[in-house]
Amino acid sequence: MARQTRVGSRSTASDAELAGAPTRMPHVRRVVVVICLATVAVMFGAVVRQSWNATSQAAEVVRLEAAGAAMMHPMTTLLTELVTAQSAAVRGGAVNQTSVRSALDRLQNANARYGAALQTTQRLNDLATQIEAAFQAGETGRAAYQRYSAVIDLAIDLIRAIGDSSHLVHDPDLDSYYLMDAAIVRLPDAMVYAGRAADLVALADSGNELTGEDAVRAAVARFNVSSDARLVSAGLSTSVHYTERSELGSNIVQQLDAFQTAADAFAPPTMLQELATTVQARAMAENASRVFAAAQSLAHLLLSELEELLAVRAEGLAQQQRLSAIAAAAGAVVMVVIAWLVVLPGRRRAADGRPGRDAPTPGRGSLAGRVAVDRLGDSGRTVAAVSGSGRDGESGPAASGFAGQGARSVHAR
Repeated sequence: MARQTRVGSRSTASDAELAGAPTRMPHVRRVVVVICLATVAVMFGAVVRQSWNATSQAAEVVRLEAAGAAMMHPMTTLLTELVTAQSAAVRGGAVNQTSVRSALDRLQNANARYGAALQTTQRLNDLATQIEAAFQAGETGRAAYQRYSAVIDLAIDLIRAIGDSSHLVHDPDLDSYYLMDAAIVRLPDAMVYAGRAADLVALADSGNELTGEDAVRAAVARFNVSSDARLVSAGLSTSVHYTERSELGSNIVQQLDAFQTAADAFAPPTMLQELATTVQARAMAENASRVFAAAQSLAHLLLSELEELLAVRAEGLAQQQRLSAIAAAAGAVVMVVIAWLVVLPGRRRAADGRPGRDAPTPGRGSLAGRVAVDRLGDSGRTVAAVSGSGRDGESGPAASGFAGQGARSVHAR
């Protein structure tokens, strides 16, 4: 009996060691899977976050561009009123101060919405102060020309500031870039130079032709209008060619042709050959007025088209953000489900006290089975002996005798 106990104890220790090794393997695999899932989750989250940040930055730029385009409408109107006021003051007529102040009020209302983002408040305040100073001065003739020219230069500077702070001048898309270039750079310049050319005619002593410094200024104004008209036409052709908005070309073609016709009449392609010749002042003034009106109308139209393009771009970026959010949520759900499928079965088996799937089952032909049966007593040893004889392939009288002895021992007890 003592020998059986020693054998039993040795068997029990060996069985614990052998049974414990396989049960540790599923736990290790689960840990490895969880680590891999965590790594993939972190990498996936980093990619989604980077995509979200890039899209958010692009959306912010588009929002600023839209704010700049919206503010350029009242800005263009104010510039138009200032050029008109200059012409009236130069000719000694009454300046429509009410119209100028109304345009200024609309610009200040737009500045109340966008001024903080576009950083235009200080410039606008300076411009408003100079406008009121010009009204208070009430000058006419050449003095009015000089004063209002300085005020208009401030307005042009404000336009440039809006273009810079709104990122419109840095727009990467060809269609919106050339719309911007025409609406806030070329056409305002054309309006200003056309208005100054007409005013120089009014200041001419003879009234029929320009001479001296006025003739030079008029020549510069004509050249700038011609250059701006050429750049506007080329830029808008590029914009129409590269845009995905098919209606852009049909929307702008009529007013673009009107502006080009007026610019050609004011500054024909052969203008450089005519600089040394006499220019009919009255005809040039009339052509300048046509350029001014056509440029103003075309500028507002291009700003509206620019706003449409920016709205489409903003919607596309918003769609990308929604897709990123959906992808992040779907990825998180997949990670949780996989982790649940891997970890939960092991925890259930541990909670129920059952061995894992890879753990050996005590039973026939195993050392753990023999030890478990040995602990049952003499009757268990009898059954284990029978099982052992079957495992070893023993047969014949020896096996039968051993079984018989076991049976007699049971009956004797």
